[in-house]
Amino acid sequence: MYMKKFLAVLSVSAVLTLSGCSTVREIMASGESVINTAEELYQQVENSLKEGKEEVAFVTEELSQDDLNVLNQEHDGFYGSVTQYEIKTVKMLDRSYVTLSCDISDNYYVEEALLDGGEIPEERSQAAELKKVCEGILADLSKEKSAYKKEKKIHDYLVKNVAYGYPEGVDSEDSTAYNAYGALVQGKAVCNGYAQAMKLLCDLSGVECELITGTADGENHAWNLIRLDDDQWYHVDVTWDDPEPDDPDRLLYSYFNLNDTQMAQSHAWEAADFVPAEGTKYQYYRKNDLYCENMDAFEAKCKEIFADDTPDSVQVMVGDYNEATYSEANLQFIFEYSGAKYVHLQTIGEAPYTTLYFTLDY
Repeated sequence: MYMKKFLAVLSVSAVLTLSGCSTVREIMASGESVINTAEELYQQVENSLKEGKEEVAFVTEELSQDDLNVLNQEHDGFYGSVTQYEIKTVKMLDRSYVTLSCDISDNYYVEEALLDGGEIPEERSQAAELKKVCEGILADLSKEKSAYKKEKKIHDYLVKNVAYGYPEGVDSEDSTAYNAYGALVQGKAVCNGYAQAMKLLCDLSGVECELITGTADGENHAWNLIRLDDDQWYHVDVTWDDPEPDDPDRLLYSYFNLNDTQMAQSHAWEAADFVPAEGTKYQYYRKNDLYCENMDAFEAKCKEIFADDTPDSVQVMVGDYNEATYSEANLQFIFEYSGAKYVHLQTIGEAPYTTLYFTLDY
């Protein structure tokens, strides 16, 4: 079982209550935006982080400290986070002047450098390292034209080159395991690091990708939404496709390009906060003719696979999985069709959409 955690940086505050006329004039002349709803606040912060702004200032008459305290829970942190805020409240005007301080992520600087020709600040050494790794990966991705093929190469790269865990060996809020640097430079990450790495590489290669957060097996979790060539969205969870303990030679696609219905068997999220994922064309097992509606179709597929080949492993998704139907006794035909001496079967994913992954010794 994977341990999953989503990182949210806690904000700290400095609150001042003022009534002097100089402060009133200062605020009245500031020309800052007026923000009075939480939705406006979240959108302003998200836009500012995407633009690399380290400070966000606005005037409010309605927002409270509670609204500010939960800011980092309302965005995915890909471009950065709010580290602290300061409120200057003017009693006679019944309004407050708010200044947010932001920490801009390495992802922002890498995208600015590789997409817009920007310069990475000298003090951002990790961003420079991340950029270098991304450039090497992008050189290979540039050979692909379709979004699906680029996405699959990114997925496969992460499964092969990243191990689940903490580069520092310990779980802490400051761990690089929660960001793309941990995944791509240090080779170790937890779910948020995998998801950030997936989004960063998709952004850089022109594939539309978003982070999605929710829960999986009752724990906080992060994964991705991908928009592919059919203009449909799909879920992809690289963390759950990467085996633990790490095995770079095993590539599974159990959580690669699922729709909402399939993903909801094991994951939960606030559907209203994210685009619906309704695609089917680029679900891995359907696209590669490895999806079987029932046991009869699965047996026919096995007969077809082993007719001309003796593979070391086979993976097929079935749409009616239950232990009784797919029992050891009912799967003896695999020995007959393959000629294998030993077959080890592993099931991945929640029923009824379950991947049957078996390795064979001849």
